Amino acid sequence: MTQTVFRYLAWGLILGLFIITDTVSALRPHTLVSPNIDRFAALFVVGAVFSLAYPKHLLPILLGLLTVVIGFELIQKLLSGRHGYVKDMFVKGAGCCAGVFAATALRRTLSAMSGRPDRSNS
Repeated sequence: MTQTVFRYLAWGLILGLFIITDTVSALRPHTLVSPNIDRFAALFVVGAVFSLAYPKHLLPILLGLLTVVIGFELIQKLLSGRHGYVKDMFVKGAGCCAGVFAATALRRTLSAMSGRPDRSNS
């Protein structure tokens, strides 16, 4: 049940990021932190949620999310008034990876503390 919730949340977050990333700048939310912190944090959350949604598929998740990041930046190159930068891809990619690794480590730590084996590797 919990994994199903995380799966819906993960795909909803990707859709939301697509809408925010690849629409006109006027529709983008503005925060009080730097854009790079926004980018990293948003993709950290996405990576963590995907890791929790699909715990047995970490490598495909990482490759898929990195592909999505590249795709989002390339789409921005096609949009008037938008830009896609390689540095943004690196910040977003780092956020994805950090989120996946952090959620995986947390899940494994909680599993070890509870005395139950982490079945995500089997």
